[in-house]
Amino acid sequence: MLGKRYENNGKATLKLNAIQKKVKRKIDLKVRQKIYQFESVLCGICNNNEFEKLAKKDRYGLYMPVVICKRCGLIQTNPRMTQDSYNRFYNEEYRSLYVGERTPTQEFFLYEYQKGKRIYSFLERTKILNKVSSNPFVLEVGCGAGGILHYFKKKLCRVQGIDIGKEYIEYGKEKFGLDLVVGTLSEVVFDKSPDIVIYSDVIEHILFPKEELKRIKGILSDRGVLYIELPGVKNLYNSYTSYSRDFLRFLQNAHIYHFTLTTLNNLLKIGGFQLILGDETIKSIFKKSETKDLDLKFKNDYNAVMKFLYSLEKFRRLYKFQKFFQNLKNFLTKSKTKDLKQIVKSIRSTI
Repeated sequence: MLGKRYENNGKATLKLNAIQKKVKRKIDLKVRQKIYQFESVLCGICNNNEFEKLAKKDRYGLYMPVVICKRCGLIQTNPRMTQDSYNRFYNEEYRSLYVGERTPTQEFFLYEYQKGKRIYSFLERTKILNKVSSNPFVLEVGCGAGGILHYFKKKLCRVQGIDIGKEYIEYGKEKFGLDLVVGTLSEVVFDKSPDIVIYSDVIEHILFPKEELKRIKGILSDRGVLYIELPGVKNLYNSYTSYSRDFLRFLQNAHIYHFTLTTLNNLLKIGGFQLILGDETIKSIFKKSETKDLDLKFKNDYNAVMKFLYSLEKFRRLYKFQKFFQNLKNFLTKSKTKDLKQIVKSIRSTI
């Protein structure tokens, strides 16, 4: 365990709104009543069963046993919910818990759209777009309401998206006329091989990623690329706003795996892909491996990850002091009051 605050005490690290609190209670009840079933599994990359415990809860205060594989360094939930339990969670609670809204909103779609703009610019800047096709077919797995694809469509790409969230799929289809399908990659038949496959904050949700990668490799065009972005563990030092440099805020029950660029590359290498470029944020581009006899040896990231996490825990306390004094400085700069009690009250409200 990384510390006492990672024990399962039911307390959320984030501030939850009324909808999120209600949904959390529903999930807690389903876990207690064993409606949501859990299963112990081998490591998602190396099939090892030697783990070290890191945490027993997530940022919402939900039960979530998190471990790290000692053989490859992959952080993962174990035991984890079964596929049937996750499917039910995604249909009944996921969006309400994470977005704080029961149904899709225009603001959420706009957020996705801006993400699509950023991804398109990234692919254009790295000259990937010109290499795959003059009129690429873009497939997004886990597309939500389709905001990312809407931007690509405006750039004259053919787009298609798949997701298991029915309400969000219907929103994108009805409001924006997008080609979206309810289902998984194994359930959809494509009339053309996609040139670009996008997994934006999705791979970490998939129970059997190696099987998923086999499917992607089977449908991807010969010159096609796989774009994967997700929250990177080793980027937490830079997560001022998203996670406040806090690993506990980083943990969330829907994320089965927590990757570094090294562990992600290990996974993709096993799946028959080759890294073109990537960083620890994580934004990465892969292509089909050009070698038939793939060397399946991978780099063990365990020591580096553990060193990073312990360092982050120590730094987090220092960061809280830095944040306090920065709030104090900001308040004194903006406020003319000399009432000490009011100053202290205002500062506390910002922490």
